[in-house]
Amino acid sequence: MMAFPFAATSRPSFIREDVVLYGWKKNSLSESLDSTEYRAAYDAACKRLLSEKSVLARIVKACIPEFKDIDVEDIESFYIEGTPYVSAVPLHRDTSRIVGMNTEDASVLEGTTAFDILFHVLLPKSRERVKVFVDLEAQNKFYPGYPLESRMVYNMCRMVSRQYGTEFKNSRYGEIKKCYSIWICNDPAQECANSMNHYHITEERVAGNMKRNPENYDLISGILITLGDEKQERYEGIFKMLDVLLSNTMEAADKKRILEEEYKIPMTEKFNKEVEDMCNLSMGVYESGHVDGYEDGYEKAMFATARRMLKRNRLTIEEIAEDTGLSIEDVQALKKEMEQSEYHSKVIQ
Repeated sequence: MMAFPFAATSRPSFIREDVVLYGWKKNSLSESLDSTEYRAAYDAACKRLLSEKSVLARIVKACIPEFKDIDVEDIESFYIEGTPYVSAVPLHRDTSRIVGMNTEDASVLEGTTAFDILFHVLLPKSRERVKVFVDLEAQNKFYPGYPLESRMVYNMCRMVSRQYGTEFKNSRYGEIKKCYSIWICNDPAQECANSMNHYHITEERVAGNMKRNPENYDLISGILITLGDEKQERYEGIFKMLDVLLSNTMEAADKKRILEEEYKIPMTEKFNKEVEDMCNLSMGVYESGHVDGYEDGYEKAMFATARRMLKRNRLTIEEIAEDTGLSIEDVQALKKEMEQSEYHSKVIQ
């Protein structure tokens, strides 16, 4: 989803010689990154943690209906096949396929848009070895300049089309494998925190009694998960687990304790190292935030202002963009998001 520059540079000036990052003294990782690279490296560390099979198993159980009654240990051991690809499979058609690369070097895909985490699982209780593809995306911005749902649909369509020549050939479309795209957003609008929405294809009979097999058309399913904190409703289950896992403020010891005690995630040597690296990097992100935190806060304030202006419906998109400093595309995306939210609220009522 994002490109990750990862070149080594000199130690950032804001890291003192005696600084301690979340209980660990600075190491070669924290010494080698500047403020921009901290964010890129932190994002890459988050994805490596999310790609751990013990984590993926719990996400699969929470999001894919066929696994709701399957033990997470079984999902991890028997149903998730192979090694997940982390930022290793290009998203767009015009990029050559990259397979079996070292995904820990984020510079390999610099400038290339890729699926964050791509893997496949075998469906339980199926007569044959039926697999489905799963795309897991970590999204920092709830309003990135385009509707997340539209990007989700694009990802799912690419997951289907890239199966041609591998999963099916010629006109054997019945062999297309189902695709899931699961999006985790850790900075949603407050009213959307700790929520999960499901987007999929359903059959609507307009005339007559024709009914077709859903297995033939319900081939893409999108899940949008938004996170919050303990002060908000539904802070439990998958929401709390992901919030703890991806937190950039929680100390590593607390993070590991909660994940192990409440979610029974084994603290292997590799998992421990990933958590520690992520927490070290999160301090770098926090420190660099003193430099650009004002800009981030200002942008959020302008989005809130644009939202109020759109609700009043007195100004044009162009006028709101000019008054807030946001791009016209950002304001248009925000307006579309608000309209969709209002529509869904009316449907629920």
